[in-house]
Amino acid sequence: MSEQNEEQTWKLVESEPIESNRIYKIKPTPKLAKALAQFQGEFSNAVEDANGNFGSYVSLSQAEQAVSPATKFGLSHSFNFESSTAANDQPLMWCNLRLMHESGEFLDSRLPLLTEGQRGQNIYHKLGSAITYTRRYMLLAAYGLGQADDEADAFSQKSTENDNTGKASKGRTKVVEQKVTTTLAPQGKTKLSQDEFNQLRAELNSRPDKSEIMKNFKKTYFPSKDKVLATDIEFKEHESYIRKFMV
Repeated sequence: MSEQNEEQTWKLVESEPIESNRIYKIKPTPKLAKALAQFQGEFSNAVEDANGNFGSYVSLSQAEQAVSPATKFGLSHSFNFESSTAANDQPLMWCNLRLMHESGEFLDSRLPLLTEGQRGQNIYHKLGSAITYTRRYMLLAAYGLGQADDEADAFSQKSTENDNTGKASKGRTKVVEQKVTTTLAPQGKTKLSQDEFNQLRAELNSRPDKSEIMKNFKKTYFPSKDKVLATDIEFKEHESYIRKFMV
């Protein structure tokens, strides 16, 4: 390389300062890395709880629920947005995710919010859709979670509840929120609260051994059923039984 080319290359690099929190130059985060490894050692998947035009997927609420157990390892996250101008003078927006550890260590990531190709919506509807979509995938990526089909699961909905014609759900998303049954507990039993149920669901659905856990649960409590559903997990006794396999 000639001296002139070397000088031009140096000037180019020098004129583009590297931010220390970007992916290509990251400060060491050993405490965050350890906490994330501990979280991933217990949790691996988020459940595909919603249906769209191209099949099932993990909704934003389910993604947030799936990563919520990370708080017990000192992990948390936040989103913010920034705007800039593209080379063609068109506005460009970014979604930023900060994965944080209680020690103060953090990792940043960012993705552009793309709204091209969305027809029949005003700009704010397009932007809202892009934000929701981007947040879902950034959350799963940051925490290292995959997407698992929850059919034949303890928390899968009955197949008869789905619209198998594809007409009723065309063009919209159907999200099913699982709830604890409202029936009164028989004498000697205590019902799970909705918060307790949600937490158990998040932890169980993120475990790689959840199928085996639910097989044991079914064998013990509902041996004559083809499969167990969300409505079958309703008592403290059920939670205690399931959690003994999760230690």
